[in-house]
Amino acid sequence: MALLFISNDDSPVEWQDALTSFDPDLDFRTWPDLGTASDIEIALVWKQPPGSLADLPRLKLIQSLGAGADHILTDPQLPGGVPIARLVDSNLTQQMVEFAVLAVLSRHRRMKQLQLAQTQSLWNVIQPIPTHHSRVGMLGFGEIGREIGNALTRLGFPVTAWTRTAREDSNIVCQSGENGLVAVLHSSDILICLLPFTEETKNILNADTFATLPKGAYVINMARGGHLAESDLLSAIDSGHLSGAWLDVFNEEPLPSDHLFWKHPKVIVTPHLAGLTVASSAAEQVIKNLRLVRSGKAPNNAVNLKHGY
Repeated sequence: MALLFISNDDSPVEWQDALTSFDPDLDFRTWPDLGTASDIEIALVWKQPPGSLADLPRLKLIQSLGAGADHILTDPQLPGGVPIARLVDSNLTQQMVEFAVLAVLSRHRRMKQLQLAQTQSLWNVIQPIPTHHSRVGMLGFGEIGREIGNALTRLGFPVTAWTRTAREDSNIVCQSGENGLVAVLHSSDILICLLPFTEETKNILNADTFATLPKGAYVINMARGGHLAESDLLSAIDSGHLSGAWLDVFNEEPLPSDHLFWKHPKVIVTPHLAGLTVASSAAEQVIKNLRLVRSGKAPNNAVNLKHGY
């Protein structure tokens, strides 16, 4: 039986080497070279072309190459009854933690102002602010969010998190529901978006959200571009209500060269690299899931289709 690899952003050679190191007999195929379609048991995908999974009669698992599954669920010809699994990989999580801490500390220590001063040859000493005066709010509190929250808490930042449903955590104050969202926004000097992308979270970073944040707040989006109403963000920054933003994800990727974000003095643009899947780290999880579905069991980190993540 075979595995079908579909991704224009990842190296099939690296994935084949990593997967066959755990299962030397694995029949690894790269789309669109399917061979006999009925041989394929698992599809390992990132942004698969619509309909590319429709005619695989013995497909047992659709495995995302990333922590999200929204890129899979948008396929109108997605085969029904086939479980979908996300990657929850320690290497990817560590990258996300590093990126979040980098972005928060950059804002906290006013790196943009320091870089501007350098361009003007100014010796601009900016007095540091204690971390407990920079309140961090997180939208989303899954496995990655928990690790980010713990890392920021260890640095002394007060952290609150908002989730779709109520949950408790010994280190982080968690809020839920509409009132909880307002409470988190009111108390966030730095807001990080880590939400899964669903119809309910689309454009959640909008004018109302920004108006609820304290004046001078900073926005970090490292989830999906669809969470952000881009023109609302620019308006909130240009009006002076927000101090700036760090954006790693966008509605259109790659970000068009003429987009206003590129040259905006208060926006940092990074090319969707907060967390990149590393084949050598994540391959064992894929093989475990393949073995689980072969034995009739549910895969680890299965997507709840009702919730969309």
